[in-house]
Amino acid sequence: MSESNNRLVSFINNNPVSVGDFFIKTNPFNGEPLYQVASADLMNVVTAVQGAQKFFQEYKSSHLVERKKILEKIKSVIGDHLEKWSRQEALDQGLPVQFVKDHSFKPVLKFIDEALIELESHGELSINLAPESGKNPSPSAMTQKLFSPVGVVTILGSWNLSFRNILENLIPAIAAGNTCVVKVSSSSPVTARILSDLIQQAELPVGLVHILVSQDHSAVKALLTHPSVKAVVSIGQLQTSQQVMKDVSSVSHQSFKKMKIHSGTKNSAVALADPNEQTFQKIMDSFLIGQGQLAWNSTRLFVIEKYESQWVERIKAELNLLKPSEGIDDPSRWTPIIKKSSFESFGDVMKQAQSDQGHLLQTTEALTSGSQHFLPVTFTKDMSNCSTLQQDQVHSPLFILSTVKYPFDVPKYTNVSYFGFAAHLFGDPEKMGKISEALDVGLVCQNKWSVQVFNSFKAVKQSGFGIQDSKVFGDFFSNVKILT
Repeated sequence: MSESNNRLVSFINNNPVSVGDFFIKTNPFNGEPLYQVASADLMNVVTAVQGAQKFFQEYKSSHLVERKKILEKIKSVIGDHLEKWSRQEALDQGLPVQFVKDHSFKPVLKFIDEALIELESHGELSINLAPESGKNPSPSAMTQKLFSPVGVVTILGSWNLSFRNILENLIPAIAAGNTCVVKVSSSSPVTARILSDLIQQAELPVGLVHILVSQDHSAVKALLTHPSVKAVVSIGQLQTSQQVMKDVSSVSHQSFKKMKIHSGTKNSAVALADPNEQTFQKIMDSFLIGQGQLAWNSTRLFVIEKYESQWVERIKAELNLLKPSEGIDDPSRWTPIIKKSSFESFGDVMKQAQSDQGHLLQTTEALTSGSQHFLPVTFTKDMSNCSTLQQDQVHSPLFILSTVKYPFDVPKYTNVSYFGFAAHLFGDPEKMGKISEALDVGLVCQNKWSVQVFNSFKAVKQSGFGIQDSKVFGDFFSNVKILT
């Protein structure tokens, strides 16, 4: 992948490409330089898309058996490098290595298994319906769906658990017969190395998958607007997705593209009982690991009024014990902040919380010069329900603690957010039914954190703009023709 261990480059037509300006990726735990990264330029983008389009002419008619072999090779290589690649991603993203292994890499193996099952069942269906089989189709088979690949698919990955969010789309895309150009996040450029190593070790055909890492907006815009790109997947912050939509719409008079946007989260956690040890630790995991920066993080905690004092005291005790993580093997859940913008906005967010009469519960450990890559973990309580912080994304460790008299009051307050990714309910499952039905989100998790849910789902409101299914033979990675 690279000329040296500390240099990261793009990977086009199965070859490393080290051109363009360089930027430095630092260690999120201590700020020391980790990698020198080559930022792909416009010509790199053009070469990658042309390579993908050229190979697509051959790959689009490939047999399902051939695609199954490709997925099986990918799965085998991931299994062989699970430990090494988990450590690389954890370091780049400032997360515990076990968390990354369990929630970024292992889910990908499950995605591959599901794609293999879909390929197998689709192949059997095709055989059963084939005229030469001598079988009469059943009445339900009189209406047939024929699936064909879309073409070149562009995937823009987010930094958090990036291997997972990229492969969740890459696997069904290539299984459906498409070729792909993947642009990894500049906040986690090591993903480019991991994916490039995967391409080489799985011996993927030249042109099937291209990997770009770039901070050049003109190059990224060219990738999105290239006429050979037929579908775009964007995973990341709302501002990024807004720019993606703007760039794609700028060429809509020439050609429309399929778009799938994964963006915008404001997840609630709801505790229906007192803070027993097991429930408390699960809920704190959903807030603290990632520090509000992950798409899966809880950002607001609802507790029942009669248990409020117990929750406040338990949270205070937890915050008093927290110490900044010293590295990927440190079990501390006080992880570093990745995005510079989170540091820049945190002061304003804190002022907003205080102006809304919020009472702050904070970590007591002093942040020294050696821990300058962390922000104080903060819960704010008694905040006005009219506060814009109830609705907006924060992307930093400022969490809202809200009290309700009755559980059925929760949807009334949580639904005011513009986003509807997930909600996390903890307590007696028999008491969750009406709350689950009323919550305006795409996923309701009972006694678990949404990061543990490996199946794709459709979110709602701004979190769900453009999200379609992630099936191999669905309505996004395949074009559908109906025969009646």
